[in-house]
Amino acid sequence: MSFQKFWKEHKVLVVMIPLVGLIHFGWYRIRSSPIFQIPKDNIREPDHLPLAIAPKDQIQEK
Repeated sequence: MSFQKFWKEHKVLVVMIPLVGLIHFGWYRIRSSPIFQIPKDNIREPDHLPLAIAPKDQIQEK
């Protein structure tokens, strides 16, 4: 099998497999970067949690 025949029949695979791998690697590097990490002391409860605990008559007054 010559390279020209292989390129003609498998052009999409030759281009897409490395491209998808590089995209995944880049996304992994971005997610693991300390710039994008949320510090543990800044995590707080969601705002909708007190509404779930409050009685229904207090919710309707707001």
